[in-house]
Amino acid sequence: MSDVAERTGGKALLQGGTLLAIGMMAANGGNYLLNLLLGRWLEPAEFADANLMVTLMLLVTAVAIALQLVAARYAGIHQARGTDDRADAMAAWLARWATWAGVALAAVLAAPAVWWADVFNTESAWPFVILAVGMPAYLVQAVGRGVMQGRLDFARLASTFVVEMIVRVSAGLALVALGFGVNGATLGLTLSFVATWALVRWMQPIHGEPKLTVAEFGDLRTYVTPVLVLLLGQIVINNGDVMIVKSTFDGDTAGVYAAIALIGRAVFFLSWSAVTTLFPAVAQRSESDEESTGLLIGGVAVVSAACGFMVLLAWLFGDIFLSGVFGDEYAGVDSLLVGYAIATSMFAVANLLVTFQLSAGHHRESNLLLMGAVFQTTLLLLFHDSMRTVVDVQLIAMGTLLAAVAISTVARVRSHTPRPGDATMGKAPETEEALT
Repeated sequence: MSDVAERTGGKALLQGGTLLAIGMMAANGGNYLLNLLLGRWLEPAEFADANLMVTLMLLVTAVAIALQLVAARYAGIHQARGTDDRADAMAAWLARWATWAGVALAAVLAAPAVWWADVFNTESAWPFVILAVGMPAYLVQAVGRGVMQGRLDFARLASTFVVEMIVRVSAGLALVALGFGVNGATLGLTLSFVATWALVRWMQPIHGEPKLTVAEFGDLRTYVTPVLVLLLGQIVINNGDVMIVKSTFDGDTAGVYAAIALIGRAVFFLSWSAVTTLFPAVAQRSESDEESTGLLIGGVAVVSAACGFMVLLAWLFGDIFLSGVFGDEYAGVDSLLVGYAIATSMFAVANLLVTFQLSAGHHRESNLLLMGAVFQTTLLLLFHDSMRTVVDVQLIAMGTLLAAVAISTVARVRSHTPRPGDATMGKAPETEEALT
């Protein structure tokens, strides 16, 4: 058995994936505790404002995940090659550009904060400014996380999610309890960004010179495009409905829908540990021309089982949970929660299939996911007369997306024929002049 096959074998991935799943479940559990308590302590309209900040954070998280996926793929490829020094150079280059991207995002949030407050009907513009402060740190830490992921260092990677959660929950709840409301909850988010950056910097310092060869730069540019397409689709699908509801419904209705989305999206984030585990393993196997279909089948089975369990919980205990945790004003919407969870489950499986293909250098499925996001958004803009309609639209859109991605994946697996140029992705020579 080759070193790559041994590192990415079922037993090794199961052990690493279990550690990562535990860490991410603890982190997500803490984050949900924070949001549940905010839903309990704040009025529905205030909770809608706080949830908007969480939604904006998730938008930025998508950018961070893009950086993490790119760093993870190349860290994995270079580990398979035995050229970790080039992975360090790539990480240093990405970290430098992540810093500038973070500054740009901060400016986009903070400079027109008053305008954002008017667009989204929030009580204050300050949360947008507070959230902006942490943007550079949050994007830079994603590169370090990606290197850990690519090198299959799942134990340390899991610990970064736990620390991020601890800081976010403790700081957020303390500040809200002290009377700072939405501003305090948002400051908790920002402090967690800075704390995670400091931890990742200590655990995975980036020592490489931020210079790429012409071939590396060209290969990176080719690969970044489908990654951005994937993440743009994820952003729109995961958050577009919440933002449309926030801008078109009254504050109380938007707050109730925010609670449904908050619980329903747990299905997607529960599946992310499987995606995070498989991505670098498939990249390494693809680089070594080794079979990875078994990993895909196992990943789909795990994600499907987890999603099915979450849907069952929503069906059995949704109303009790929503009314018990958030309050009586959130009662009677359990059927919406079940529908939302089913739609999110279909998206989670589709996302796993897309990410699997992307890790191997194939990008057709990423385009399909973005098309699915456009389809869902178009339907939501046309049909949003009630929360029931909003959920039904997502069921239609996500069912269509899953069918399209599954058909494409099965066809690719059967043919074993890569798209033109796919075979060279990640395998360009590294002897040309450097770019900074």
